[in-house]
Amino acid sequence: MSNDFIRSAGDFHIAEAKIISSSGVEVDINKNNNIAHIKLFENIQQNSITGEILLHDSAGYVSELPIIGQEYLKLKIQTPSINHEVNIIDFTKNVFVINSVQTRGEVGNSISVYLLSFSSSEIVKNQRTKVADSLDGTYSKIVVDMLDRVNCRKKLFVEPTKGVKRIVAPNIRPFDVISMALNSASSSINENFSPSYLFFENFDGYHFRSLASLYAQPVVQKYTTHQAGGQIQQSGPAKGIANLEAELANIIDYEIVENSNTLFNHTTGVLASTLLVHNIYNKSFKQYTYNYFDRFNSEKHITSYHGKKQFPIFSDATVEEGLRNSDFPARTFLESVSEGETDVNNTTKDGTEPYAAPDPQNTLQERVSTVNQLDRGLILNISTHGNTIIKAGDIVEVDIPIVASVKVDGGRENDRFYNGVFIVKRIVHEFDFGEKKHGTILTLVKDSLSEKLDGPKDQIEPKPKKSARVISDKETFYPQL
Repeated sequence: MSNDFIRSAGDFHIAEAKIISSSGVEVDINKNNNIAHIKLFENIQQNSITGEILLHDSAGYVSELPIIGQEYLKLKIQTPSINHEVNIIDFTKNVFVINSVQTRGEVGNSISVYLLSFSSSEIVKNQRTKVADSLDGTYSKIVVDMLDRVNCRKKLFVEPTKGVKRIVAPNIRPFDVISMALNSASSSINENFSPSYLFFENFDGYHFRSLASLYAQPVVQKYTTHQAGGQIQQSGPAKGIANLEAELANIIDYEIVENSNTLFNHTTGVLASTLLVHNIYNKSFKQYTYNYFDRFNSEKHITSYHGKKQFPIFSDATVEEGLRNSDFPARTFLESVSEGETDVNNTTKDGTEPYAAPDPQNTLQERVSTVNQLDRGLILNISTHGNTIIKAGDIVEVDIPIVASVKVDGGRENDRFYNGVFIVKRIVHEFDFGEKKHGTILTLVKDSLSEKLDGPKDQIEPKPKKSARVISDKETFYPQL
């Protein structure tokens, strides 16, 4: 199929698909229709793109090349009519690394079938690289250094961080160093400092940036549902012709995954936590309490960047006399610092102390609350026709109708939770060569609403007034004696 014109939603074009064997032989696996299926995975909580490719092999490549899990894969895929470089999946220069050969078998007519598992080369290089060094500079500078150590030659989206820091790396991998930076990094260009940094790879490149910077991106796609029963048709002069733009925006199917978990929110510190900071320099303790509802408006959440007010995804109803869920700091953190005017635990060779003091009180609790909401916030899976424009970390808008058999006059038309802007947390791209279709499953999440939930002050837990009855007589526990 030509890559010049898109004929229907889900069309895709393989511009290049080649395997470079461990012996140096290059084979075009697209030329002889060897490819049956390709899956690609992006995730803002993972530091590598991964994938699988299912091959029908009539030439015996797996034995003759051979293919043993030490090969390179060149891959270039695009949606027809999309020729802009940033919207093409292009791994022909920065190639994938094939890590394993799985589920090998025969399908008859001297054709074997097997599944190749592959990943970005940086994650493989990371596994065989160790860092035993004292690293100086801002966290953003240290991250760039670590990506250079894994020979990364891709675009790097690195949001500047505040403060000169020192990390002592005790013979650990480069991505482990980056994980250390994630826990304390805060933005130097965001007015709220945004301590919720993420490190991930998508088709654009590697990202070390705050969650707020992702929220601030423009909406790249709007998705909605339509009545089942065929293609969406255009009206007017083009009546009867499939509306491709509407088809690409159509939600084929959806699944509501999470709608908050109170037990998880208490246990992990989403709603409240206590931080004890021990300063070993002046032998002092300070205590800091994080309260989700009290802090909410001083933080920046997804709806605030898109022309809407921001409100919590939880209700601030009173659950005990005068107390909300966020008034119970069920998780406690303990941090040790060495702080005068600077970080006195770290000095240069000439005895100066240029390093910014650690400030867990400004980063740790907010980061824990915000990042945990990516796992148990408002989460929605949608299935759509695929295109190569949407990437993990993008902002999309969703319109899910309210599900009710009885419609109330003047009532809302759309689900109050699962509409509006969401961030794309995870994408699974599936390229089916049998049906010649590209489909995607997007996992979407949001951490705020554009309207406030009711929070009555008398919604305490119903309980009997009398005390618990204690049963401890011998006849109850040993009735046979």
